[in-house]
Amino acid sequence: MIRALGFFLILLALMQPATAQTPPAGFRVGIAGLAETGCAAAPSDGAAAAYRKHLEGRLGKPVVLCGYEDGKAVATALQDGQLDLAVLDQPSFEAVSKIARPILAPRADAITGRVLAVALALKSSGRDTPAKLAGSRPIFISKLAASHSVPLQGLADYGADTKSFKPEQFVLDEHAGLAALRAGQGDALIITAGARQRLCRGDDPKIVLCGDVVEAWRGRPTAQTGLVVRNDLPEADRYQLVGIHVALHQERPEAMTFLATKLGGGIALDPTEATAMQKGAR
Repeated sequence: MIRALGFFLILLALMQPATAQTPPAGFRVGIAGLAETGCAAAPSDGAAAAYRKHLEGRLGKPVVLCGYEDGKAVATALQDGQLDLAVLDQPSFEAVSKIARPILAPRADAITGRVLAVALALKSSGRDTPAKLAGSRPIFISKLAASHSVPLQGLADYGADTKSFKPEQFVLDEHAGLAALRAGQGDALIITAGARQRLCRGDDPKIVLCGDVVEAWRGRPTAQTGLVVRNDLPEADRYQLVGIHVALHQERPEAMTFLATKLGGGIALDPTEATAMQKGAR
């Protein structure tokens, strides 16, 4: 009995090196398409090294960049707990959407982000969902991306058939837009959430300014790429990562350029809501 126990303990000890293949120590960032696969504390790519060094300095702990063949492999590693931060595209994120969330997404240019917008319709029209806006005559207050193309993309992501929209009408401001909607000159007033607040919330809360209209839609476009963390990452760590990355384009432009190449573009990173990479989710 004693001999058998001793043999078992020896066998167990011999097995330890083979089973102790844990991921490298430190903060692990997973990215598809790096120059090397595997995890490295000193990547050969200069821009990648600049990002790793900057993140390490801000976090105050060792950082390794882990290269993978594609986004699917990155998502799998994140799900298995082998990564702390992952660069993912939207299709790859779907596989981990129940255990992870985006914290940052790229901003296309200086003024174009994932603007929160609304589509207003008259209650009497019955157009109270994105799907029911099919065939509508949309009213806009600007041709700028934040007031036009960004909301249109958001509507499409929520299931609106924007290709069926009739010729667009552009007016001076949200007040002129509401007047045009009420006059039957259009079917849906598509404006930013900020414009909607200015339009429908006066100084006196007892006065109802938009009682005859309904929000057929409120949302943002789906983020196509983003920096993703597991849901079990402590909140303080998540906020720290956001704080580090929102200033990256100013503090280390070359590091931002590196991330932009892996995110499909972008001049900066903006904080995102947890559902930013889920299609049709507010």
